[in-house]
Formats: sequence, C-alpha cells, structure tokens
Amino acid sequence: MITVETIRERHSVREYDGEPLAQVEFDALGAVVEECARESGLDIQLVGDNPEVFNMIARFSLIRGCRTHVAFVVDDAKASADEAIGYWGQKIVLAAQDMGLNTCWCALCSRKKSRAVVAPGKKVRLVIAVGHGKTHGFSRKTKSAEALSAVECANTPAWFAVAMEAAQLAPTAMNNQNFKITLLRDGKTVRIEAPQSGLNMIDKGIVRRNFEIAANEAGADWCWEREL
Repeated sequence: MITVETIRERHSVREYDGEPLAQVEFDALGAVVEECARESGLDIQLVGDNPEVFNMIARFSLIRGCRTHVAFVVDDAKASADEAIGYWGQKIVLAAQDMGLNTCWCALCSRKKSRAVVAPGKKVRLVIAVGHGKTHGFSRKTKSAEALSAVECANTPAWFAVAMEAAQLAPTAMNNQNFKITLLRDGKTVRIEAPQSGLNMIDKGIVRRNFEIAANEAGADWCWEREL
C-alpha cells in the first residue's frame, strides 16, 4: 500500500547491479503498469532485458547497470499527455518502491533503442529505470514549503503541511521544483500551477500524485481546483 512513508523512503537511483528483475518482480510490476495503462488510457509498457536504452547516457554516469524500464509511448502529432504521464508514472514508481525496487525518471536516454512497441506516428516520450540499486539513493535538497506554496485561508490546516512535505519530496527535472500549490480561501480547495514548457507538466503530475496521497492519508476534506 502506497503511503507517505513510501514517498519518504523513495529516492532516485542511478546505479544498478546489472541484474534483471526476478520473474515474480517483473510480473508484479507489470500488473501495476497494466492497471495504470487501463485506468489512464496511456500507452505504458514494461520492458525487460533492454540495457541499450541507457547507453547514450552511461558515459555521463546518469544511469548505469539497469536492464528494465517503463516506457511511455505517445502520439507524436497530438497534444502532450505530460501531466498524465507524471501522475500515473509516479504511481508506478511508488509501487516499485513498495516492492523493494529502485527507480529513476529518465528523459535523457536512447529512446529509439527501447524495445517498447511503438507504432508509426508515435514515440517514446521518456522512461523510468527500474531495478536493484547499488544503494537506495540519497535525500536531496528541496525548496522550502513556503517557497512552493501559498495559503489564502486564515489558518493553515495540519493536513496541508503534511501534503506539502510529500510535494517537496516529488522528483522533478534537474530538481528545479518549478511548481506552486495554493490552498484557497475555503480551506479545502487546492490549486496547482506549473509552466507548460519543457518537462514541467510531467513534474506537475508527479507532484499532484504525491500531494494527493498525503492529503488523503491524513483524512483531509479537500479537492483540487477544477482546471478549465
């Protein structure tokens, strides 16, 4: 079960032991990937024994020794599904953490070397490395909750502080944390904003998932602001 503690324990891992996932691990993670693909409508594929996808960046010491990845295949001609990729991909990342696996979001990779099934007119948007890390990763410096959020109501509820901690721990591209979360005047409605450029919308989806898990676990009476 994915909890705030899962979020706290999970860190990006870039060095792996070079071994494939055990079949039972691959099957269990594959079931989560299939569930997320079905619920989201995204084309998400778990790909094993494919270390070549990381070859382009191995010389930069970004991802080493990883043989398995989750690929997100998108329509190259349509509007981006980036926020959904982040939201559902983070569920997969946290499920993998619960299984004792390590992960790393990876946009800089040899996407054309992925063995994911990619139909004409589609492409791999990015991948998530999955495996057994040489370490479990390390905590990284984050911006303060005050820098990443605003509260428009009179008092900040305790659940919002817990949810903001989870949002702070969300992985973002280059650790830029380019998002803002606002608790509106009613003390229940939450707005999340991020620039639409680069990988920011993927990051927004990841942050949204973390915040949601923590707010719900705290039993909060809350909702996202409806986006037009």
